[in-house]
Amino acid sequence: MNKKITIIVIIASVVIFTFFLGGAFLMYSSYIKTQELQAKVKLEQEKTKQEMIKNQNEQQQMAQVTTSQETSASVIAKKRTNYEAELMNRMSSVQDTGFDGSDSQMYYQAEAAYQAWDKELNKVYKLLMSELPDSQKTKLRNEERAWLKGMVNKTKKIIYEECGEEGENGCGSIVQLRKIGTKIDMVKARTIELARMYDSLHN
Repeated sequence: MNKKITIIVIIASVVIFTFFLGGAFLMYSSYIKTQELQAKVKLEQEKTKQEMIKNQNEQQQMAQVTTSQETSASVIAKKRTNYEAELMNRMSSVQDTGFDGSDSQMYYQAEAAYQAWDKELNKVYKLLMSELPDSQKTKLRNEERAWLKGMVNKTKKIIYEECGEEGENGCGSIVQLRKIGTKIDMVKARTIELARMYDSLHN
């Protein structure tokens, strides 16, 4: 009888132990699976976070590019010029016609007007040469040389018409006034022409 009870107790103990051992194993397996799941979730979260950071960086870069393009467009827009109008405004105070006084006084006034226009001509010429491509620079340089030669030839013609073979030394002051007047007209026209060329380059 005692042996039977002992056997029953042993069997019950084994069953109970097995039950708890199985339960512990299940709990351990569940714990391991939970840890793995948590690790997987954490990895996915980290991956998602990295993708979000990447997307944010790309969006910032795109925003910077857009801003840069807008700034460039703004700069280009600001480069639009009205050089001719500004030129005429600057030169409005320069008397280049209707001189009065003695011949020497009129010549002095005309010479001052010529120098003022010549200064503006050199200014706009240098601006164009600083911005034109090389091929157009060469063309403009050749045109300017031809224009200067044309002015020299025209003033020589005036001298010949007024003074004949004797040249300037054999003439009065009238030839000097005609000569400087012609130079004023030519340099003024050439300056305005180059100002329009500069505007067309920017507009």
